Amino acid sequence: MTSLVALLLQRSWIALSGLAVTVLVALCLTPQLQGWYYAFVSLATVYTLFDMGLAQVLMSVAPKLGGLQGEAAVSTSSDQFKSLMRQSARLYSWLGLAYLVLIIPAGIMFFWSGTRAEPIPRAEWLWPWISLVTATSAGIALMPFLALIEGGGKVTEVALLRLSQGIVGSLACWWLLWHGAGLWAVVMVPLVGVLVTGTWLKLRYQDLLVIAFDHGKELMRHATQNSLTWSTEVWPLQWRFGMSWLASYMLTQIYTPMLFYLSGSVTAGQMGVSFAIANMLAVISNAWTSRHVAVMAKLVFDRDWLSLDRLFKKDLLHSTMFYVFSALMLCLAHYVLEPTKYGQRVLPFWPFAGLLVIGLITHLTGSLAAQLRAFQKEPLVWVMLMGAGFIVPLALYAASHYAAAGVIAVILLVQVGFVLPASVLVWWRCQRELRGGV
Repeated sequence: MTSLVALLLQRSWIALSGLAVTVLVALCLTPQLQGWYYAFVSLATVYTLFDMGLAQVLMSVAPKLGGLQGEAAVSTSSDQFKSLMRQSARLYSWLGLAYLVLIIPAGIMFFWSGTRAEPIPRAEWLWPWISLVTATSAGIALMPFLALIEGGGKVTEVALLRLSQGIVGSLACWWLLWHGAGLWAVVMVPLVGVLVTGTWLKLRYQDLLVIAFDHGKELMRHATQNSLTWSTEVWPLQWRFGMSWLASYMLTQIYTPMLFYLSGSVTAGQMGVSFAIANMLAVISNAWTSRHVAVMAKLVFDRDWLSLDRLFKKDLLHSTMFYVFSALMLCLAHYVLEPTKYGQRVLPFWPFAGLLVIGLITHLTGSLAAQLRAFQKEPLVWVMLMGAGFIVPLALYAASHYAAAGVIAVILLVQVGFVLPASVLVWWRCQRELRGGV
Protein backbone atom coordinates (compact mmCIF):
# COMPACT_ATOMS: atom_id res chain seq x y z
CA MET A 1 0.00 0.00 0.00
CA THR A 2 1.41 3.43 -0.96
CA SER A 3 1.79 6.25 1.54
CA LEU A 4 -0.84 8.35 -0.27
CA VAL A 5 -3.44 5.57 -0.14
CA ALA A 6 -2.73 4.96 3.55
CA LEU A 7 -2.93 8.67 4.39
CA LEU A 8 -6.10 9.15 2.36
CA LEU A 9 -7.71 6.16 4.09
CA GLN A 10 -6.73 7.52 7.50
CA ARG A 11 -7.91 11.04 6.78
CA SER A 12 -11.04 9.89 5.01
CA TRP A 13 -11.93 7.94 8.12
CA ILE A 14 -11.31 11.05 10.24
CA ALA A 15 -13.68 12.95 7.96
CA LEU A 16 -16.36 10.25 7.91
CA SER A 17 -16.14 9.62 11.64
CA GLY A 18 -16.31 13.35 12.25
CA LEU A 19 -19.47 13.50 10.17
CA ALA A 20 -20.93 10.57 12.12
CA VAL A 21 -20.08 12.27 15.42
CA THR A 22 -21.76 15.45 14.18
CA VAL A 23 -24.94 13.52 13.44
CA LEU A 24 -24.87 11.54 16.69
CA VAL A 25 -24.17 14.65 18.78
CA ALA A 26 -27.22 16.28 17.20
CA LEU A 27 -29.35 13.20 17.84
CA CYS A 28 -28.13 12.21 21.29
CA LEU A 29 -27.15 15.46 23.03
CA THR A 30 -29.16 18.56 23.78
CA PRO A 31 -28.07 21.80 22.06
CA GLN A 32 -26.56 22.85 25.39
CA LEU A 33 -24.52 19.64 25.81
CA GLN A 34 -23.42 19.93 22.18
CA GLY A 35 -21.75 23.19 23.14
CA TRP A 36 -20.06 21.52 26.11
CA TYR A 37 -18.87 18.67 23.88
CA TYR A 38 -17.10 20.94 21.40
CA ALA A 39 -15.82 23.27 24.13
CA PHE A 40 -14.19 20.19 25.71
CA VAL A 41 -12.59 19.27 22.39
CA SER A 42 -11.29 22.77 21.64
CA LEU A 43 -9.95 23.42 25.13
CA ALA A 44 -8.22 20.04 25.31
CA THR A 45 -6.54 20.83 21.98
CA VAL A 46 -4.38 23.32 23.86
CA TYR A 47 -1.96 20.36 24.04
CA THR A 48 -0.63 21.63 20.71
CA LEU A 49 0.80 24.60 22.61
CA PHE A 50 2.79 22.18 24.77
CA ASP A 51 4.09 20.31 21.71
CA MET A 52 4.61 23.64 19.89
CA GLY A 53 5.22 21.89 16.58
CA LEU A 54 8.10 19.76 17.87
CA ALA A 55 6.62 16.60 16.37
CA GLN A 56 6.87 18.16 12.91
CA VAL A 57 10.46 19.18 13.64
CA LEU A 58 11.32 15.61 14.60
CA MET A 59 9.78 14.38 11.35
CA SER A 60 11.98 16.82 9.41
CA VAL A 61 15.18 16.03 11.33
CA ALA A 62 14.83 12.22 11.33
CA PRO A 63 15.63 11.66 7.60
CA LYS A 64 18.96 13.47 7.99
CA LEU A 65 19.97 11.09 10.78
CA GLY A 66 19.45 7.96 8.72
CA GLY A 67 15.90 7.12 9.78
CA LEU A 68 14.75 3.52 10.12
CA GLN A 69 15.66 1.01 7.45
CA GLY A 70 14.45 -2.58 7.10
CA GLU A 71 13.27 -5.03 9.76
CA ALA A 72 16.28 -4.35 12.00
CA ALA A 73 15.39 -0.66 11.84
CA VAL A 74 16.17 0.33 15.41
CA SER A 75 19.36 -1.65 15.90
CA THR A 76 20.86 -0.35 12.64
CA SER A 77 19.82 3.29 13.07
CA SER A 78 22.49 5.91 13.73
CA ASP A 79 23.67 6.95 17.17
CA GLN A 80 22.32 10.44 16.52
CA PHE A 81 18.87 9.05 15.75
CA LYS A 82 18.92 7.07 18.99
CA SER A 83 20.10 10.14 20.89
CA LEU A 84 17.28 12.19 19.42
CA MET A 85 14.80 9.50 20.42
CA ARG A 86 16.02 9.49 24.00
CA GLN A 87 16.00 13.26 24.40
CA SER A 88 12.59 13.58 22.75
CA ALA A 89 11.02 10.92 24.96
CA ARG A 90 12.33 12.60 28.09
CA LEU A 91 11.11 16.04 27.01
CA TYR A 92 7.64 14.81 26.04
CA SER A 93 7.25 13.01 29.35
CA TRP A 94 7.71 16.33 31.12
CA LEU A 95 5.39 18.09 28.67
CA GLY A 96 2.67 15.51 29.32
CA LEU A 97 3.03 15.97 33.06
CA ALA A 98 2.92 19.76 32.75
CA TYR A 99 -0.22 19.54 30.62
CA LEU A 100 -1.89 17.34 33.23
CA VAL A 101 -1.01 19.57 36.17
CA LEU A 102 -1.95 22.85 34.48
CA ILE A 103 -4.94 22.08 32.26
CA ILE A 104 -7.12 20.12 34.68
CA PRO A 105 -7.50 23.05 37.13
CA ALA A 106 -7.58 25.63 34.31
CA GLY A 107 -10.46 23.79 32.64
CA ILE A 108 -12.35 23.42 35.91
CA MET A 109 -12.09 27.16 36.56
CA PHE A 110 -13.13 27.96 32.97
CA PHE A 111 -16.20 25.74 32.92
CA TRP A 112 -17.20 26.63 36.47
CA SER A 113 -17.15 30.39 35.92
CA GLY A 114 -18.21 30.49 32.28
CA THR A 115 -21.55 28.68 32.57
CA ARG A 116 -23.30 30.22 35.56
CA ALA A 117 -26.14 31.35 33.32
CA GLU A 118 -26.51 27.85 31.80
CA PRO A 119 -25.37 25.40 34.50
CA ILE A 120 -25.44 21.62 34.17
CA PRO A 121 -24.86 19.18 37.06
CA ARG A 122 -21.21 19.07 38.09
CA ALA A 123 -21.14 15.27 37.80
CA GLU A 124 -21.94 15.54 34.07
CA TRP A 125 -18.75 17.42 33.22
CA LEU A 126 -16.15 17.31 36.03
CA TRP A 127 -14.92 13.70 35.82
CA PRO A 128 -15.21 13.53 32.02
CA TRP A 129 -12.99 16.64 31.86
CA ILE A 130 -10.40 15.17 34.23
CA SER A 131 -10.40 11.90 32.26
CA LEU A 132 -10.06 13.70 28.92
CA VAL A 133 -7.04 15.68 30.08
CA THR A 134 -5.44 12.58 31.64
CA ALA A 135 -5.79 10.57 28.42
CA THR A 136 -4.49 13.47 26.34
CA SER A 137 -1.53 13.85 28.69
CA ALA A 138 -0.59 10.20 28.15
CA GLY A 139 -0.92 10.73 24.40
CA ILE A 140 1.56 13.61 24.56
CA ALA A 141 4.18 11.28 26.04
CA LEU A 142 3.81 8.96 23.01
CA MET A 143 4.01 11.68 20.33
CA PRO A 144 7.79 11.61 19.70
CA PHE A 145 7.75 7.89 18.93
CA LEU A 146 5.24 8.26 16.11
CA ALA A 147 6.93 11.41 14.79
CA LEU A 148 10.38 9.82 14.58
CA ILE A 149 9.09 6.53 13.19
CA GLU A 150 7.13 8.37 10.50
CA GLY A 151 10.01 10.76 9.77
CA GLY A 152 12.34 7.77 9.69
CA GLY A 153 10.55 6.43 6.62
CA LYS A 154 7.62 4.43 8.00
CA VAL A 155 4.91 6.76 6.67
CA THR A 156 2.51 4.02 5.58
CA GLU A 157 2.90 2.05 8.79
CA VAL A 158 2.16 5.06 11.00
CA ALA A 159 -0.79 6.09 8.84
CA LEU A 160 -2.31 2.60 9.20
CA LEU A 161 -1.76 2.74 12.96
CA ARG A 162 -3.58 6.07 13.15
CA LEU A 163 -6.34 4.63 11.00
CA SER A 164 -6.73 1.77 13.50
CA GLN A 165 -6.80 4.22 16.38
CA GLY A 166 -9.43 6.29 14.63
CA ILE A 167 -11.70 3.34 13.88
CA VAL A 168 -11.62 1.85 17.38
CA GLY A 169 -11.81 5.23 19.12
CA SER A 170 -14.67 6.44 16.96
CA LEU A 171 -16.67 3.24 17.47
CA ALA A 172 -16.26 3.61 21.23
CA CYS A 173 -17.29 7.27 21.06
CA TRP A 174 -20.36 6.47 18.97
CA TRP A 175 -21.40 3.66 21.30
CA LEU A 176 -21.27 5.92 24.35
CA LEU A 177 -23.15 8.72 22.59
CA TRP A 178 -25.89 6.35 21.46
CA HIS A 179 -26.25 4.88 24.95
CA GLY A 180 -26.60 8.26 26.63
CA ALA A 181 -23.16 8.58 28.24
CA GLY A 182 -23.01 12.28 27.37
CA LEU A 183 -19.62 13.96 27.73
CA TRP A 184 -17.87 10.68 28.53
CA ALA A 185 -17.94 10.00 24.79
CA VAL A 186 -15.35 12.73 24.10
CA VAL A 187 -12.79 10.83 26.22
CA MET A 188 -12.79 7.74 24.00
CA VAL A 189 -10.69 8.89 21.03
CA PRO A 190 -7.61 9.99 23.03
CA LEU A 191 -7.96 7.08 25.45
CA VAL A 192 -8.12 4.46 22.70
CA GLY A 193 -5.25 6.25 20.92
CA VAL A 194 -3.03 5.78 23.95
CA LEU A 195 -3.97 2.11 24.37
CA VAL A 196 -3.53 1.21 20.69
CA THR A 197 -0.27 3.17 20.27
CA GLY A 198 1.22 1.80 23.48
CA THR A 199 0.40 -1.78 22.47
CA TRP A 200 1.78 -1.27 18.95
CA LEU A 201 5.04 0.20 20.22
CA LYS A 202 5.43 -2.65 22.70
CA LEU A 203 4.92 -5.28 20.01
CA ARG A 204 6.58 -3.62 17.02
CA TYR A 205 9.22 -1.22 18.39
CA GLN A 206 10.17 -2.49 21.81
CA ASP A 207 13.83 -1.75 21.04
CA LEU A 208 12.91 1.89 20.51
CA LEU A 209 11.29 1.98 23.95
CA VAL A 210 14.45 0.48 25.45
CA ILE A 211 16.59 3.16 23.82
CA ALA A 212 14.24 5.91 24.93
CA PHE A 213 14.26 4.95 28.58
CA ASP A 214 17.71 3.37 29.04
CA HIS A 215 19.56 6.02 31.03
CA GLY A 216 22.87 4.21 31.14
CA LYS A 217 23.25 3.83 27.38
CA GLU A 218 22.26 7.42 26.82
CA LEU A 219 24.96 8.69 29.17
CA MET A 220 27.54 6.64 27.28
CA ARG A 221 26.25 7.93 23.98
CA HIS A 222 26.53 11.53 25.08
CA ALA A 223 30.16 10.88 25.87
CA THR A 224 30.88 10.33 22.18
CA GLN A 225 31.02 12.82 19.35
CA ASN A 226 28.11 11.06 17.63
CA SER A 227 25.58 12.25 20.19
CA LEU A 228 23.04 14.74 18.87
CA THR A 229 23.16 18.23 20.36
CA TRP A 230 19.60 19.47 20.83
CA SER A 231 20.49 23.15 21.03
CA THR A 232 22.06 23.19 17.57
CA GLU A 233 20.25 20.41 15.71
CA VAL A 234 16.64 20.80 16.88
CA TRP A 235 16.02 24.03 18.80
CA PRO A 236 16.70 26.51 15.92
CA LEU A 237 13.82 24.93 14.00
CA GLN A 238 11.68 24.07 17.02
CA TRP A 239 11.10 27.62 18.25
CA ARG A 240 9.95 28.72 14.80
CA PHE A 241 7.55 25.79 14.56
CA GLY A 242 6.38 26.59 18.09
CA MET A 243 5.43 30.13 17.15
CA SER A 244 3.59 28.77 14.12
CA TRP A 245 1.65 26.32 16.32
CA LEU A 246 0.73 29.14 18.71
CA ALA A 247 -0.59 31.20 15.82
CA SER A 248 -2.45 28.19 14.43
CA TYR A 249 -4.24 27.58 17.73
CA MET A 250 -5.20 31.25 17.99
CA LEU A 251 -6.49 31.21 14.41
CA THR A 252 -8.54 28.00 14.66
CA GLN A 253 -9.24 26.44 18.06
CA ILE A 254 -9.82 29.40 20.36
CA TYR A 255 -13.18 30.55 19.01
CA THR A 256 -15.42 27.76 20.31
CA PRO A 257 -14.33 28.27 23.96
CA MET A 258 -14.56 32.03 23.40
CA LEU A 259 -18.18 31.76 22.24
CA PHE A 260 -18.92 29.25 25.00
CA TYR A 261 -17.86 31.81 27.59
CA LEU A 262 -19.32 34.96 25.97
CA SER A 263 -22.34 33.80 23.94
CA GLY A 264 -23.46 30.58 25.62
CA SER A 265 -23.15 26.86 25.04
CA VAL A 266 -25.74 26.64 22.23
CA THR A 267 -23.91 29.14 20.00
CA ALA A 268 -20.59 27.47 20.86
CA GLY A 269 -22.09 24.14 19.83
CA GLN A 270 -23.10 25.50 16.43
CA MET A 271 -19.62 26.90 15.91
CA GLY A 272 -18.02 23.65 17.10
CA VAL A 273 -19.99 21.49 14.68
CA SER A 274 -19.37 23.87 11.78
CA PHE A 275 -15.65 24.03 12.53
CA ALA A 276 -15.56 20.22 12.75
CA ILE A 277 -17.10 19.95 9.28
CA ALA A 278 -14.63 22.45 7.80
CA ASN A 279 -11.80 20.61 9.54
CA MET A 280 -12.86 17.37 7.86
CA LEU A 281 -12.07 18.94 4.50
CA ALA A 282 -8.77 20.33 5.71
CA VAL A 283 -7.63 17.00 7.15
CA ILE A 284 -8.25 15.13 3.90
CA SER A 285 -6.88 17.91 1.70
CA ASN A 286 -3.64 18.15 3.67
CA ALA A 287 -2.88 14.48 2.96
CA TRP A 288 -1.43 15.40 -0.43
CA THR A 289 1.22 17.66 1.09
CA SER A 290 1.86 15.98 4.45
CA ARG A 291 2.79 12.65 2.85
CA HIS A 292 5.72 14.40 1.13
CA VAL A 293 7.21 16.30 4.09
CA ALA A 294 10.25 14.01 4.27
CA VAL A 295 10.51 13.79 0.45
CA MET A 296 10.57 17.58 0.05
CA ALA A 297 13.23 17.88 2.77
CA LYS A 298 15.36 15.35 0.84
CA LEU A 299 14.90 17.26 -2.43
CA VAL A 300 15.98 20.49 -0.73
CA PHE A 301 19.04 18.73 0.69
CA ASP A 302 19.87 17.51 -2.85
CA ARG A 303 19.07 20.97 -4.32
CA ASP A 304 16.75 19.33 -6.84
CA TRP A 305 14.58 22.41 -7.34
CA LEU A 306 12.80 21.16 -10.46
CA SER A 307 11.50 18.04 -8.72
CA LEU A 308 10.59 20.05 -5.62
CA ASP A 309 8.51 22.52 -7.63
CA ARG A 310 6.82 19.83 -9.67
CA LEU A 311 5.90 17.83 -6.57
CA PHE A 312 4.62 20.81 -4.60
CA LYS A 313 2.57 22.32 -7.43
CA LYS A 314 0.91 19.00 -8.18
CA ASP A 315 0.03 18.41 -4.53
CA LEU A 316 -1.24 21.96 -4.08
CA LEU A 317 -3.41 21.78 -7.21
CA HIS A 318 -4.96 18.41 -6.40
CA SER A 319 -5.62 19.23 -2.75
CA THR A 320 -7.15 22.63 -3.54
CA MET A 321 -9.41 21.21 -6.24
CA PHE A 322 -10.60 18.57 -3.80
CA TYR A 323 -11.27 21.17 -1.10
CA VAL A 324 -13.22 23.53 -3.37
CA PHE A 325 -15.39 20.77 -4.85
CA SER A 326 -16.14 19.29 -1.43
CA ALA A 327 -16.92 22.73 0.03
CA LEU A 328 -19.45 23.38 -2.73
CA MET A 329 -21.11 20.02 -2.02
CA LEU A 330 -21.30 20.88 1.68
CA CYS A 331 -22.91 24.24 0.91
CA LEU A 332 -25.51 22.45 -1.23
CA ALA A 333 -26.16 19.93 1.55
CA HIS A 334 -26.53 22.74 4.09
CA TYR A 335 -29.07 24.54 1.88
CA VAL A 336 -31.12 21.37 1.46
CA LEU A 337 -31.00 20.31 5.12
CA GLU A 338 -31.35 23.74 6.73
CA PRO A 339 -35.07 23.33 7.54
CA THR A 340 -34.39 20.04 9.37
CA LYS A 341 -33.04 19.36 12.86
CA TYR A 342 -29.55 19.39 11.37
CA GLY A 343 -29.98 23.01 10.36
CA GLN A 344 -30.53 24.06 13.97
CA ARG A 345 -27.25 22.49 15.10
CA VAL A 346 -24.90 24.30 12.71
CA LEU A 347 -24.35 27.93 11.84
CA PRO A 348 -26.70 29.63 9.36
CA PHE A 349 -25.80 29.33 5.68
CA TRP A 350 -23.66 32.43 5.12
CA PRO A 351 -21.56 32.15 8.28
CA PHE A 352 -21.14 28.45 7.45
CA ALA A 353 -19.99 29.30 3.90
CA GLY A 354 -17.65 31.95 5.30
CA LEU A 355 -16.12 29.34 7.57
CA LEU A 356 -15.42 27.11 4.57
CA VAL A 357 -13.69 30.02 2.82
CA ILE A 358 -11.57 30.54 5.93
CA GLY A 359 -10.70 26.84 5.80
CA LEU A 360 -9.60 27.21 2.18
CA ILE A 361 -7.31 30.12 3.04
CA THR A 362 -5.89 28.16 5.97
CA HIS A 363 -5.26 25.21 3.65
CA LEU A 364 -3.42 27.41 1.12
CA THR A 365 -1.23 29.15 3.68
CA GLY A 366 -0.58 25.86 5.44
CA SER A 367 0.60 24.30 2.17
CA LEU A 368 2.97 27.20 1.56
CA ALA A 369 4.32 26.84 5.09
CA ALA A 370 4.80 23.08 4.63
CA GLN A 371 6.88 23.64 1.50
CA LEU A 372 9.05 26.22 3.29
CA ARG A 373 9.59 23.80 6.17
CA ALA A 374 11.44 21.56 3.74
CA PHE A 375 14.15 24.25 3.95
CA GLN A 376 13.92 24.03 7.77
CA LYS A 377 12.59 27.58 7.80
CA GLU A 378 9.38 29.03 9.19
CA PRO A 379 9.13 32.59 7.78
CA LEU A 380 5.33 32.57 7.65
CA VAL A 381 5.14 32.36 11.44
CA TRP A 382 5.36 36.13 11.74
CA VAL A 383 2.51 36.58 9.28
CA MET A 384 0.36 34.14 11.27
CA LEU A 385 1.22 35.77 14.59
CA MET A 386 0.38 39.22 13.26
CA GLY A 387 -2.88 37.89 11.82
CA ALA A 388 -3.78 36.30 15.13
CA GLY A 389 -2.86 39.52 16.90
CA PHE A 390 -5.42 41.37 14.78
CA ILE A 391 -8.12 38.71 14.92
CA VAL A 392 -8.27 37.65 18.57
CA PRO A 393 -9.08 41.04 20.19
CA LEU A 394 -11.54 41.89 17.42
CA ALA A 395 -13.14 38.45 17.75
CA LEU A 396 -13.55 38.95 21.50
CA TYR A 397 -15.54 42.11 20.81
CA ALA A 398 -17.50 40.47 17.99
CA ALA A 399 -18.34 37.40 20.09
CA SER A 400 -19.88 39.49 22.86
CA HIS A 401 -21.89 41.72 20.47
CA TYR A 402 -22.55 39.72 17.28
CA ALA A 403 -22.01 36.09 18.34
CA ALA A 404 -20.63 33.61 15.80
CA ALA A 405 -21.45 35.62 12.67
CA GLY A 406 -19.36 38.54 13.94
CA VAL A 407 -16.43 36.28 14.82
CA ILE A 408 -16.42 34.69 11.35
CA ALA A 409 -16.66 38.11 9.66
CA VAL A 410 -13.60 39.29 11.60
CA ILE A 411 -11.58 36.16 10.77
CA LEU A 412 -12.52 36.34 7.10
CA LEU A 413 -11.67 40.04 6.83
CA VAL A 414 -8.18 39.61 8.29
CA GLN A 415 -7.46 36.37 6.42
CA VAL A 416 -8.43 37.81 3.02
CA GLY A 417 -7.06 41.30 3.59
CA PHE A 418 -3.78 40.44 5.26
CA VAL A 419 -2.84 36.81 5.99
CA LEU A 420 -3.24 35.32 2.49
CA PRO A 421 -1.57 38.09 0.43
CA ALA A 422 1.22 38.51 2.98
CA SER A 423 1.85 34.75 3.04
CA VAL A 424 2.06 34.54 -0.74
CA LEU A 425 4.44 37.51 -0.85
CA VAL A 426 6.76 36.08 1.83
CA TRP A 427 6.69 32.61 0.23
CA TRP A 428 7.55 34.03 -3.20
CA ARG A 429 10.46 36.06 -1.83
CA CYS A 430 11.80 33.12 0.17
CA GLN A 431 11.94 30.84 -2.86
CA ARG A 432 14.79 32.86 -4.36
CA GLU A 433 16.55 33.62 -1.10
CA LEU A 434 16.54 30.05 0.21
CA ARG A 435 17.75 28.67 -3.13
CA GLY A 436 20.62 31.12 -3.34
CA GLY A 437 19.01 33.28 -5.99
CA VAL A 438 18.23 30.39 -8.35
